Amino acid sequence: MKRSVSIILVNYKTSELTKQCIQSLYDKVRDVDFEIYVVDNNSNDNIEVMLQKNFPDIKFIQSNENKGFGAGNNIALRLVNCKYVFLLNTDTVLINNAVKILFDFMEQNPDIGACGGNLYDENMQNTHSYGVHYNLKDLFLKTFFLRYLFPKNEKRLKDKGLNTENLTKSVDFITGADLMIRKEALDKAGLFDERFFMYAEEAELQYRIRKAGYEIFINPEAKIIHLHDKSPKKRENMYFEFLKSKYLYFKLCYGTPKNIWFIKLLMYLNSAQKIFRHKEAILKLFKFIALDRDVKC
Repeated sequence: MKRSVSIILVNYKTSELTKQCIQSLYDKVRDVDFEIYVVDNNSNDNIEVMLQKNFPDIKFIQSNENKGFGAGNNIALRLVNCKYVFLLNTDTVLINNAVKILFDFMEQNPDIGACGGNLYDENMQNTHSYGVHYNLKDLFLKTFFLRYLFPKNEKRLKDKGLNTENLTKSVDFITGADLMIRKEALDKAGLFDERFFMYAEEAELQYRIRKAGYEIFINPEAKIIHLHDKSPKKRENMYFEFLKSKYLYFKLCYGTPKNIWFIKLLMYLNSAQKIFRHKEAILKLFKFIALDRDVKC
């Protein structure tokens, strides 16, 4: 049977948070047919036991390796049979019937390929809910300290995605913490690019959804708490993943076989500015870029 919404959570050592998130789904979601998938990225935190005890109806998928957020979601995305998928971080808690609100919004607006709600921190303050696409001009201006000479450009890039005005509006991309995607749009645009481990994978995917002819919107009527930064992290490793994802994003969204050298040069120069603070991560990035011979963009 085709479901209305397939909700996908990717767990990595956040078993208790996952439990809290799922409970909020069962407490808040009404009047929409949904199912829940949990993909575990090789956590070894006994999450399967927890799910069997508390939520036996959930579809659990065990991955034998941690290949990141996008790859974890892809495992479930290849299996779902639904009209919409709702990607939800394990460190989130629904405030209201956000799934139904976003479902109705998508039903009423067939030109929208992806949407999300307003995110809040534990103190109910607006937090990062959407983002702005950086382009090669932005990267060039930032690299050579010219960004402030273009005030309109700088104002756009200073948008922190808080949606404090509570506006329903078109945005470049929704954060991956609460991303509802029309399955039809996903079929056209493709799944997450698994070269990303974390950071920017949702921006790159929604760039492709836009190219496929769909709009991206935020709907503040849907409200969700995002706890942030609760998964275990290693500082230099995560900074390398951030830089690598930044390079992949520019390459995949704006790269061509003729300009890939320029993107690499800008990334070298831009990253080198912080080499004394993040030597390990930046040297690792330089090696990654140097070994990247794939000219397909």
